[in-house]
Amino acid sequence: MRILTAVSILALGFASQTAQAQAPAARDAAPEAPAEKALSAEESAARIEVIRQKAEALERSRDEKLRKTTRSICIGC
Repeated sequence: MRILTAVSILALGFASQTAQAQAPAARDAAPEAPAEKALSAEESAARIEVIRQKAEALERSRDEKLRKTTRSICIGC
């Protein structure tokens, strides 16, 4: 039983070293991302406004959920 345990530990140790040795080669073969086009000031402002509105809507919904969750028994207080 001890021999089986020792062999399995050694096999796992060698398998993990082999996987680590192959990781950098896979990372080097990754395709490059396409270059982004330059945005004008108006397009940039429009995108920022849309992102801001989404963030505010998300914050309002989280606040509403928090209020519903933490509401006390006495609502009039």
